[in-house]
Amino acid sequence: MPKEIETYPIDPEIAKKNKLRKYGFHGISYAFITRSVAEFLKKPESETSIIALHLGSGASACAVKNGQSLDNSMGLTPLAGLPGATRSGDVDPSLIFHFTHDAGKPSPGSTKELHISTAEEILNKKSGWKALAGTTDFGIISSSSDPRCKLAFDILVDRILGFIGSYYVKLEGKVDALVFAGGIGEKAALLRKRILEKCKCLGFEVDDEKNDKAIEDVVQDIGKEARHRSLVCQTDEQFEMARQCAVGLQTK
Repeated sequence: MPKEIETYPIDPEIAKKNKLRKYGFHGISYAFITRSVAEFLKKPESETSIIALHLGSGASACAVKNGQSLDNSMGLTPLAGLPGATRSGDVDPSLIFHFTHDAGKPSPGSTKELHISTAEEILNKKSGWKALAGTTDFGIISSSSDPRCKLAFDILVDRILGFIGSYYVKLEGKVDALVFAGGIGEKAALLRKRILEKCKCLGFEVDDEKNDKAIEDVVQDIGKEARHRSLVCQTDEQFEMARQCAVGLQTK
């Protein structure tokens, strides 16, 4: 990622010493998605630019420019960015100190080998859909009429739209496709529909019939003929890890 994206606006000497920067996560998944979408579009991977969404109990968004990661919603840790099953995602950094006066104290899960603060425990394990809706099952959340589930669903849609809009601008509108992946991205047709309807102004359009079909191919089109493609990719991180190991052995 470019320096201006990976760098946090904090004391640079402390940041360098403690390796405090944006790293982003789900890289193996995004490598598989980018390569698979490039093959689907019959384009060189080095010329493929997409906005990809790896949506599962841990969720992230990634802007890929010419086959390389430009930006990722996760940061130093997977806590940053989108909310997940038990993670809060982005919140005001000061929120946790108003939430509990014990934020800086060790959590019950701390050990001598691993220090975990109460703040980390709450934001990583006791937030997200679990806190909002009382369940980590997104299938239940997306199909329920419970106002708590509806709120959790709407919050995820809103946060995803924020990253799509940001990444669309960072890619200067030169986007081959918006790609949904991960367990939720592959299965939650309603979530995909809501997001694509909101993104119509950017040139993405959902085809309801295609979107409602079971996702069987590695890459499957769910959009209408529009300025940009709307796709679902059945990501396979295990395969991608094995492939990269094999490629590494061949180059030695």
